[in-house]
Amino acid sequence: MKVALARYRYSSHGGAERYLDGLLARMAGAEGKQACLLASSWEGEGASVVPLVRIAVPPKPAPLRLFLFARAVRAWADAHPDHLVFSLERVPGADVYRAGDGCHAEWMERKRILRPLSWPLDYLRPLNLAYLRLERELFTSPRLLSVIANSERGRNEISLRFGVPRERIAVVRNGVDLARFPPARRDAASSALRSTLGIGADETIFLYVGSGFARKGVGALARATVRLARTGAGFRVVVVGKGDAGPYRRILREGGAEGRVRFTGPVAGAADYLLGADAFVFPTIYEPFSNACLEAMAAGLPVITTAVNGVSEVIRDGVSGFVVDDPQDDARIAARMEALLCADTRRRMGEEARRAAAPLTPERNTSETLSVLEAAWRKKVGLSEDAR
Repeated sequence: MKVALARYRYSSHGGAERYLDGLLARMAGAEGKQACLLASSWEGEGASVVPLVRIAVPPKPAPLRLFLFARAVRAWADAHPDHLVFSLERVPGADVYRAGDGCHAEWMERKRILRPLSWPLDYLRPLNLAYLRLERELFTSPRLLSVIANSERGRNEISLRFGVPRERIAVVRNGVDLARFPPARRDAASSALRSTLGIGADETIFLYVGSGFARKGVGALARATVRLARTGAGFRVVVVGKGDAGPYRRILREGGAEGRVRFTGPVAGAADYLLGADAFVFPTIYEPFSNACLEAMAAGLPVITTAVNGVSEVIRDGVSGFVVDDPQDDARIAARMEALLCADTRRRMGEEARRAAAPLTPERNTSETLSVLEAAWRKKVGLSEDAR
């Protein structure tokens, strides 16, 4: 089996790159399997174990870059019909596509929650037009053999919107290494985090990690914080990630809760924040499957998230975390945060959360991905033989 993996920018950071690192390492050591990486730029471990094929395209403007990268990968595939093209980008004509970013058409619809009056204007933005066109051409391409979604919700979205048969969409959930989050480190991490941020030992720390504050629900979190602060409870919220904190500081300030939230910006060593916090809150408006939530569960934190987050499929509501149906329901989010002010409840639910995350190992993720690729390879070889 010869596989060409397509990723525009391959770096040593990010969930998609960790995913590919494990897959490339596994394929590099497997008999009968060959892999190469198609990328415009690269760095990291995975990029050192397989041949690299540079796909040279200008980085800007972004819409043009998307089309040029897709066209170049298709041209490479046409010139190398003996390879199975496995893309993590929206490349029409790929043999297998991993929909790690979900369905852009679905996200565009959900944007109306954020901008009920102006959201239709988003359809005029060149970048969104590019994503939507490439996505539509990808999912309707006769060359597409299989799709990998990371949640049942993702599979349903793709099947309903684009008519891809459900049996051609495999659900391969993201993986997490529990060894990165040893329970024995929690006390030391908690002390260090509280010391660094000036948080008292008797205050419950609710953690959020993620960039893209609007999509991932920081607005609802800010409103929930205001509600909970009015009860007089002892807690703090730590928001880690890249984004404009201005609109959310205003909500907090007007609600008299500005001192309750610390916006740290991006940080190195997020694992220490997860081990040092008491609970995790992620009221996202759209999320295929949040790695941050899965890592929080692995660290033994109860997670509050929404039903539109694919990770909710592995959370038992009220047992290993809380799942809120409406991402904008700040009253419900605040009530769930209030329930987690109890240390015994947090401990019990945190233990259940870690148990729920335990089966979702990186090794399982890699094995299930390889199974999809092998099945697609057999189908491609069979189609080629039929054509002859």
